[in-house]
Amino acid sequence: MTSTPTAAGVEARRGAGAAWAALRVGFGETLAAWPILAGRCVFFVILLLVLSALWDKVAAEQLPGTLAYALPAGGFALYIGATEWVTLSLPATHLRLEDDIRSGGLEPHLLRPKSYLVQVLSQNLGAALARLTALGATALALLAASGRAWPPAEGFPYLLVLGVLGVVVGVLLYALAGLMAFWARRVLPFQLVIQKLMFLLGGLYAPVTLYPPLMEQVAKASPFAAHLYWPAAMTLEPSAGLFLTALGWQALWICVLSAACLALWRAGLAKVLRKGGV
Repeated sequence: MTSTPTAAGVEARRGAGAAWAALRVGFGETLAAWPILAGRCVFFVILLLVLSALWDKVAAEQLPGTLAYALPAGGFALYIGATEWVTLSLPATHLRLEDDIRSGGLEPHLLRPKSYLVQVLSQNLGAALARLTALGATALALLAASGRAWPPAEGFPYLLVLGVLGVVVGVLLYALAGLMAFWARRVLPFQLVIQKLMFLLGGLYAPVTLYPPLMEQVAKASPFAAHLYWPAAMTLEPSAGLFLTALGWQALWICVLSAACLALWRAGLAKVLRKGGV
């Protein structure tokens, strides 16, 4: 006896197929704009050269009364490389949402069977993956040319998985800012707050383990650490236990942020349908 697929199952497969198609479009568009991608890679190299030189100087001074003694060999060059690799891969998801919502470009999408929000997130994730690939290749080439010691080999698969998931967290955080366009004329203030919290609680320039104990615990439990700190921690002391801990935090925040995006989308859409515009 053969079973026929349910309507829900067919719809789910169609939705997954549409999301995959949007992801490929975003990936392809980013690669097609290769001059912009190349410029981002050059900026990445300059940033790493400056920041790694800073940490090398701090480590060499061994200033008394500071945490310089706690720096690993080579300073935090590899850690900074990982955090910048993730954060520079993020596309401007918030601006795409703001443009469509504020300009009235959202309405035509509502007539289509595909979910607008899923399409936007998938396309931006595809763009982020293209940037991750290019920036990752640039980082490996720079590391080889620098003569620095390579991180433990077992840390690379961990870093790759957590880096991709960290980008997913970042895209969702920026999507939250973009969805505020239903209620605010400009979403830049919301994006700036999120960005600065990424820098601080995400540990962009230094691991959160250097923070005071209470702040360290708050940072580790935040979505900003799931975005930056947990992936970059794999360059310091990679282990299966730490990887599973990081994976758990990222999975939790991806679920929470996805639910938050969906709730804001539904509330904003109800506002548009009720009032006929933003």
